[in-house]
Amino acid sequence: MDVDQLSKEIYSKNNTIVKKITNVFGKEVIKNNGTIDFAKLGRIVFNDFKQMEKLNDLMFPLINESVARFIKANKDKKYIIIDAAVLFDAGLDRFCNKIIYLTADDEGREKFLKFKNSDLCIEDIRQRILNQKIKVDSDKIDYMIRNDSSLKDLYGDIDSFIKKL
Repeated sequence: MDVDQLSKEIYSKNNTIVKKITNVFGKEVIKNNGTIDFAKLGRIVFNDFKQMEKLNDLMFPLINESVARFIKANKDKKYIIIDAAVLFDAGLDRFCNKIIYLTADDEGREKFLKFKNSDLCIEDIRQRILNQKIKVDSDKIDYMIRNDSSLKDLYGDIDSFIKKL
């Protein structure tokens, strides 16, 4: 489960959250078609931690509800992988039996963010990396992978960990 993608689905399918975001951050974060302008919203929240907290207060309960529904719907699976930079911040770690922590240098993070958010310019990406305050609870991490090589190597490292389970 990709929590970034899940968040975008919440933004696109939940009119109530769009209204709340408009009330909190203003009409300038809404496109003419009524959808969230993620680049504009990102500039606000990644430049002001208090604004990020406001967004998190709106989104984290909805994200938690969606993750819980997903897990319930997929309880027959051997395992479920939750891909979430905000795993600890949002309290999603409560759903996890094991936690793999992927880390990368800033260059790797820039490439990844550009891949996931092709509409962002490099300045916005660097601002996000600079101001991201991602909580990490190292006591809960079972396995750490340094993601500074090829995608093939990354998948190999993940497969290696999964086989140990």
